[in-house]
Amino acid sequence: METMLIVDDEERIRNIYRRVFQKEGFRVREAAGAGEAYERMTEDPADVLLLDIALPDVDGIVLFDLIRTFHRKARIIITSAFSVDRQRALIQGATDYYDKSDSLQVLVRKVKESIAF
Repeated sequence: METMLIVDDEERIRNIYRRVFQKEGFRVREAAGAGEAYERMTEDPADVLLLDIALPDVDGIVLFDLIRTFHRKARIIITSAFSVDRQRALIQGATDYYDKSDSLQVLVRKVKESIAF
């Protein structure tokens, strides 16, 4: 069973993602900010991260770099209200990018494709 860490400061978003991905068979954990996310990754690294860019403590750009440094195998999908082009400009090298205005089916497909490799 793949482990997912959802990193988003909006509880409503975390709840939606958690329900969707638990139904897809993932073991899901959550973090409301970068500090909490880094603790979770240190305790029990996730296979897949859904990472928001705009976080209250440290932005997702810094967290992305930290996770890439210490957890190279983790697949990181950037999930943001920013357009995918803007996401790519801010964070290069993520596994994939998801615009929150897209359907959840798009996100599920991106996550499944990321673990298929």
